Amino acid sequence: NQRAAQHKGYVQHTMTIAAATRIIHWCIVLHLSLLQIIGITSFQFGRNNPAFLCISKSIPNAQGRTHDVALSPLLAELSSTVTTADEQQQQEHHHRHAIFQHTNAVSKSFPIPHPDIWHKFVTPTSREEESNRNNNNSSPSFWEQLLSSAQNKVKNSEHQNQLVNDVTVQFDDATTGAQELVKQCQLFTQRSDDTTDGKQSTLLPENTMMEQEIMQHLTDVLSYFQSVAGNDNRVNIKCQARIVSSIGKNGIKCPRWHADHVPVRLVMSIIGPGCEYIPHEAEIMDSSSNMRLVDRNALNTLDEDDTRIANDIIVPPNLNTEKTAVTSAKEGDAVLLMGRAWEESSEGDFTDDAKLAAVHRSPLLSPGQERILLTVDLVPHL
Repeated sequence: NQRAAQHKGYVQHTMTIAAATRIIHWCIVLHLSLLQIIGITSFQFGRNNPAFLCISKSIPNAQGRTHDVALSPLLAELSSTVTTADEQQQQEHHHRHAIFQHTNAVSKSFPIPHPDIWHKFVTPTSREEESNRNNNNSSPSFWEQLLSSAQNKVKNSEHQNQLVNDVTVQFDDATTGAQELVKQCQLFTQRSDDTTDGKQSTLLPENTMMEQEIMQHLTDVLSYFQSVAGNDNRVNIKCQARIVSSIGKNGIKCPRWHADHVPVRLVMSIIGPGCEYIPHEAEIMDSSSNMRLVDRNALNTLDEDDTRIANDIIVPPNLNTEKTAVTSAKEGDAVLLMGRAWEESSEGDFTDDAKLAAVHRSPLLSPGQERILLTVDLVPHL
């Protein structure tokens, strides 16, 4: 009986395996038959977007030639939409504005209104200390004075080099972007501890006028960038503006000569020195010999940790050429720097007539020197 039971179990197991094998066999046959009937010829993907898949099959026409027909009109439409958007994006990024026809850096002056107001954004304040001084009428003891003196020395040392504020705003309308920047920077916003009743006070008429003038100034700068970045075709394009206030060497963001991997970037100093850059016409030292001031190979591939050495390799200071070739932007100079995405040459093509990305760097700053920098970029497509 035991042997019979084992034999029966073995037979059932064998039959199960055989049945599963037949099912798999017929699934494969059915799959191959369907492929043969449908005649799939290609899988078309929306460029840079694998989420949109369009399956097509070959159908003979009246002349006997085959042509591809999408099996899903919805997927085909989606794929076409993605392709069109990608083409539009490439046109925007690779067809630079005519302003860069003969150069790669353009500067336009936007005089800064009410710089004293902007100093509030770069000057750190200790409201707690002010409040304590107002609320404490008693004279501090000797030990309190000694402790306060030591603390002030540490704070003064830290004050010489520090990042004070950093504000970033995305916008497609320049006016809205300017309003949001002023709001985020809190240039005219009084905190609750500034008032006697614990509530925010309304702006004085003269402050309201100054606020409007500063917002109009920022609106003009943002609109200027949008007109160039959008190639005069799309003014309300998605952009990102950033305002950073700093003191001392912390304001030296990029001390090494470099070029940006963007179509175009606007850099403007609101307080302090602007960026240093070398325009195309100053970079070409000798057009007949195709000699450039900037070593473009070193700019792209140099592996050197010492910034000073790297800068001397990228822009050799021979014959004092650098002193006349380098342009130092001033406060209110909105500098449009063409980036690598708008270069008209292929990689490694450094001919004299090729407009390459503008080479630039941050200026040197002394300890305690204040700086407020505005940068504007295109928001990259996802």
